[in-house]
Amino acid sequence: MTLLSVQYLRAVAAMMVVVFHLVPQLRRMGYDGYWPDWLAGGVDIFFIISGFIMWVTTVDRPMTPWTFFQRRLVRIAPLYWLLTTVVVIVMLVAPKLLQTTSFGLTHVLASYAFLPAISPATGWVNPVVNPGWTLNYEMFFYLVFGLGLLLQPSARFITVSLVLGGLVSLQLLPLPEHFVVDFYTSGLLLEFIFGMALARLYLAGRLLPTRSAAWISMGVGAIAFGTMLAVVPEWPRVIIFGMPALAIVTGALSLELHGGVRHHAFTHLLGDASYSIYLTHFMTLSAFGQAWRRLGLGEMTGGFWLFCIVATVVSTVIGLLAYRWVEQPLVRYFNRRRKPAAPVSVPSTAR
Repeated sequence: MTLLSVQYLRAVAAMMVVVFHLVPQLRRMGYDGYWPDWLAGGVDIFFIISGFIMWVTTVDRPMTPWTFFQRRLVRIAPLYWLLTTVVVIVMLVAPKLLQTTSFGLTHVLASYAFLPAISPATGWVNPVVNPGWTLNYEMFFYLVFGLGLLLQPSARFITVSLVLGGLVSLQLLPLPEHFVVDFYTSGLLLEFIFGMALARLYLAGRLLPTRSAAWISMGVGAIAFGTMLAVVPEWPRVIIFGMPALAIVTGALSLELHGGVRHHAFTHLLGDASYSIYLTHFMTLSAFGQAWRRLGLGEMTGGFWLFCIVATVVSTVIGLLAYRWVEQPLVRYFNRRRKPAAPVSVPSTAR
């Protein structure tokens, strides 16, 4: 079972994040014009897809929490830990090559453990591999969801939703100001609930009734992505990014239910490689941006925009190579070492 709509959305979300992260390099080249910051909403699409996939791949398949945790760790950790180790080595050997990272033992250990920690270089809550902050949320969701596997599906949905929603509701209380409190009460947790709820509707065949409705949902979501941040920037992220992302994912899944999604090999490949693209692109852009500036290419006419095109292509190619030659072999290796469990059919989109 492969949901093409999910594959394509993963590809789109990854490329949104890549283009969003072009701007730090452009700023270093002197560009101070408009940039579509709403592209950061690619992360919100990922979170909703994660909630959706975790529900779809476990709801009717017996699985213990331990087996679930093993599968998730094997899928997520090897590439992330490898890249973290590479960056730590660069920190110690050639720290001048890094623009937004410096060594701090607590920060490094927290990065390996998927725990939030303040970066000593930026003062932000980012791990050693900057995009990995989303994995801290993913791993927390996996922890809550995995324990929920001890319950029947209906009770599982209610319990997991109450835990995540309850944490977010704590924002209504006068909590102490601390980055850990802020992190684990973030409205982003609600997006996993959106994904689970969407999965239940999908499995029940209760999504949008027509292709036209599906296209309208995706269109409204895309327009909302492009406007809400500019119009109501003070609103919570779960509204200005999460709700448009939900409309887009709902529309895409509905379109596939009605037979309106065709196979496109390259987009499918980008979806497969989206995790590698997502994790490697920040380092690729940093290295490429430094080289571009040293060559003085940002100063030539059209240099900013040429950088955007070339850097996006390079980041995509590096991500595809990492997927083929690093991510896939690592996952196969650790899957062979993992103790065999009862056969479970997992869709290729379960990432």
